[in-house]
Amino acid sequence: MEHNLSINSYLNTAKSLIEQGRDNAFIETQLTQQGADETTLSEVLQQVKRIRNAKRTQNGSMLVLLGVVLLGLGFVSCIFLHDSGTSIDFALYGLTAIGAVILIAGLAMIFH
Repeated sequence: MEHNLSINSYLNTAKSLIEQGRDNAFIETQLTQQGADETTLSEVLQQVKRIRNAKRTQNGSMLVLLGVVLLGLGFVSCIFLHDSGTSIDFALYGLTAIGAVILIAGLAMIFH
């Protein structure tokens, strides 16, 4: 039980360092200075990696959603602009290119 409490205290310290924008090497150094043993340190660093991956996946998902919305907006605006007889260049090329780039960036964040 005491082992879990120490892991939780080290994990809380690691979470606060993540929020400050510190990298894994700094977090490892700080936890070692606080007296974390090797097994506790490896468990906490695994949790830190999982937290960072979850945050990156969440940001990637938001970018994918934004990219899909822009692609859909480009498609719908192309239909309306074509029916009204105006130029569809920006809607077809501009919104589609921006949406595709954002979509690919989001997918790269998720699967990297």
